[in-house]
Amino acid sequence: MTWTERMIVEEVERGDRPASDRPTHYEAQMSPGITGKYDHKLREKAGMHTPPPLPENMGVEGEFDLGGLAKRVAIALDHSPVASVESLQIVQQGNLIQFRGSSPNQSVLEQIVKITAQVDGVRYIEIDQVAIAP
Repeated sequence: MTWTERMIVEEVERGDRPASDRPTHYEAQMSPGITGKYDHKLREKAGMHTPPPLPENMGVEGEFDLGGLAKRVAIALDHSPVASVESLQIVQQGNLIQFRGSSPNQSVLEQIVKITAQVDGVRYIEIDQVAIAP
Protein backbone atom coordinates (compact mmCIF):
# COMPACT_ATOMS: atom_id res chain seq x y z
CA MET A 1 0.00 0.00 0.00
CA THR A 2 1.43 3.40 -0.97
CA TRP A 3 1.45 6.55 1.13
CA THR A 4 -1.14 8.07 -1.20
CA GLU A 5 -3.59 5.33 -0.25
CA ARG A 6 -3.24 6.17 3.46
CA MET A 7 -4.01 9.89 3.55
CA ILE A 8 -6.87 11.78 5.13
CA VAL A 9 -7.89 15.39 4.59
CA GLU A 10 -9.70 17.11 7.43
CA GLU A 11 -11.19 20.49 6.66
CA VAL A 12 -10.13 23.26 9.01
CA GLU A 13 -12.20 26.33 9.65
CA ARG A 14 -9.97 29.36 9.30
CA GLY A 15 -11.63 31.05 12.26
CA ASP A 16 -10.41 28.33 14.64
CA ARG A 17 -6.79 29.48 14.46
CA PRO A 18 -5.51 31.90 17.06
CA ALA A 19 -5.26 35.48 15.76
CA SER A 20 -1.46 35.34 15.94
CA ASP A 21 -1.45 32.37 13.53
CA ARG A 22 -3.64 33.99 10.87
CA PRO A 23 -1.62 35.65 8.11
CA THR A 24 -2.78 39.18 7.48
CA HIS A 25 -1.31 39.53 4.00
CA TYR A 26 -1.70 37.34 0.96
CA GLU A 27 2.10 37.09 0.71
CA ALA A 28 2.25 35.55 4.20
CA GLN A 29 -0.36 32.97 3.19
CA MET A 30 1.75 32.03 0.17
CA SER A 31 4.96 31.35 2.12
CA PRO A 32 6.72 28.09 1.23
CA GLY A 33 6.60 26.57 4.70
CA ILE A 34 9.12 25.17 7.13
CA THR A 35 12.25 25.07 4.95
CA GLY A 36 11.60 28.31 3.09
CA LYS A 37 12.13 26.58 -0.26
CA TYR A 38 9.62 27.06 -3.04
CA ASP A 39 8.67 24.39 -5.56
CA HIS A 40 9.05 26.78 -8.50
CA LYS A 41 7.49 24.45 -11.11
CA LEU A 42 4.43 23.87 -8.94
CA ARG A 43 4.13 27.58 -8.10
CA GLU A 44 4.30 28.46 -11.79
CA LYS A 45 1.48 26.03 -12.59
CA ALA A 46 -0.58 27.33 -9.65
CA GLY A 47 0.00 30.92 -10.83
CA MET A 48 -1.95 30.15 -14.00
CA HIS A 49 -5.13 29.96 -11.90
CA THR A 50 -7.04 33.04 -10.77
CA PRO A 51 -6.67 33.37 -7.88
CA PRO A 52 -3.82 30.94 -7.37
CA PRO A 53 -4.57 28.35 -4.68
CA LEU A 54 -2.88 28.61 -1.30
CA PRO A 55 0.13 26.29 -0.92
CA GLU A 56 -1.84 23.79 1.17
CA ASN A 57 -4.47 23.61 -1.57
CA MET A 58 -2.11 23.25 -4.53
CA GLY A 59 -2.63 19.96 -6.27
CA VAL A 60 0.08 17.93 -7.92
CA GLU A 61 -0.31 19.99 -11.11
CA GLY A 62 -0.92 23.36 -9.40
CA GLU A 63 -4.71 23.07 -9.53
CA PHE A 64 -6.95 23.72 -6.50
CA ASP A 65 -7.14 20.54 -4.44
CA LEU A 66 -8.31 20.58 -0.83
CA GLY A 67 -5.99 17.63 -0.10
CA GLY A 68 -3.18 18.75 -2.37
CA LEU A 69 -0.59 19.13 0.37
CA ALA A 70 -1.20 15.62 1.72
CA LYS A 71 -0.96 14.23 -1.81
CA ARG A 72 2.34 16.01 -2.44
CA VAL A 73 3.72 14.75 0.91
CA ALA A 74 2.60 11.21 0.02
CA ILE A 75 4.27 11.42 -3.38
CA ALA A 76 7.49 12.74 -1.81
CA LEU A 77 7.49 9.83 0.63
CA ASP A 78 6.68 7.31 -2.12
CA HIS A 79 9.70 8.60 -4.10
CA SER A 80 12.04 8.56 -1.11
CA PRO A 81 14.26 5.75 0.14
CA VAL A 82 12.15 5.56 3.33
CA ALA A 83 10.27 2.31 3.44
CA SER A 84 6.51 2.52 3.27
CA VAL A 85 5.22 2.29 6.82
CA GLU A 86 1.87 0.54 6.50
CA SER A 87 0.84 1.50 10.02
CA LEU A 88 1.11 5.28 9.49
CA GLN A 89 -1.51 7.61 8.03
CA ILE A 90 -0.97 11.12 6.67
CA VAL A 91 -3.59 13.61 7.82
CA GLN A 92 -3.84 17.11 6.35
CA GLN A 93 -5.48 19.91 8.29
CA GLY A 94 -4.85 23.08 6.30
CA ASN A 95 -1.07 23.63 6.26
CA LEU A 96 -0.51 21.12 9.07
CA ILE A 97 0.53 17.56 8.29
CA GLN A 98 -0.12 15.08 11.07
CA PHE A 99 0.98 11.48 11.21
CA ARG A 100 -1.13 8.90 13.04
CA GLY A 101 -0.37 5.29 13.80
CA SER A 102 2.91 3.59 14.63
CA SER A 103 6.48 3.68 13.34
CA PRO A 104 8.92 0.77 13.51
CA ASN A 105 11.53 3.03 15.15
CA GLN A 106 12.45 6.65 15.88
CA SER A 107 14.94 6.83 12.99
CA VAL A 108 12.29 6.04 10.37
CA LEU A 109 9.94 8.61 11.89
CA GLU A 110 12.70 11.25 11.82
CA GLN A 111 13.35 10.52 8.13
CA ILE A 112 9.64 10.84 7.37
CA VAL A 113 9.47 14.20 9.18
CA LYS A 114 12.58 15.45 7.34
CA ILE A 115 11.10 14.60 3.94
CA THR A 116 7.72 16.07 4.88
CA ALA A 117 9.30 19.35 5.99
CA GLN A 118 10.79 19.80 2.51
CA VAL A 119 7.39 19.83 0.77
CA ASP A 120 6.34 23.35 -0.28
CA GLY A 121 3.41 24.47 1.86
CA VAL A 122 4.02 22.36 4.97
CA ARG A 123 4.07 24.83 7.87
CA TYR A 124 3.52 22.44 10.78
CA ILE A 125 4.15 18.74 11.40
CA GLU A 126 2.64 16.81 14.29
CA ILE A 127 3.82 13.36 15.35
CA ASP A 128 2.27 13.20 18.82
CA GLN A 129 -0.18 10.51 17.65
CA VAL A 130 2.60 8.19 16.47
CA ALA A 131 3.66 5.32 18.70
CA ILE A 132 7.15 3.90 18.32
CA ALA A 133 7.13 0.10 18.13
CA PRO A 134 8.92 -1.58 21.03
